[in-house]
Amino acid sequence: MAIFLWIFQFISPVAVVLGGFYLLEDADPLALVLGIISAVIGLIVGIVGWGDTVPPRWFWIKSSMDLAGSRFMTALGYAIQFFFIPAFIMGMIEYFG
Repeated sequence: MAIFLWIFQFISPVAVVLGGFYLLEDADPLALVLGIISAVIGLIVGIVGWGDTVPPRWFWIKSSMDLAGSRFMTALGYAIQFFFIPAFIMGMIEYFG
């Protein structure tokens, strides 16, 4: 899971930007429905994968309350990033296909 999250951190900015451009240009209902389904999956990945993104204790510079509060924001961030993946894929198929 940690390797997937590490690779996804480099791919997701491109997917978010290009998927957002595709949704602005052509708001296909299929892309929106698949995006909502993917956002739910991203929320689950964010909740489960939060422990892999927290640094070991000796690297903590935040208080325990700040670290506990970031679980929700991490899950929300993954949900937003996963929302744009179907639009990105549909846009790439339309562009190259």
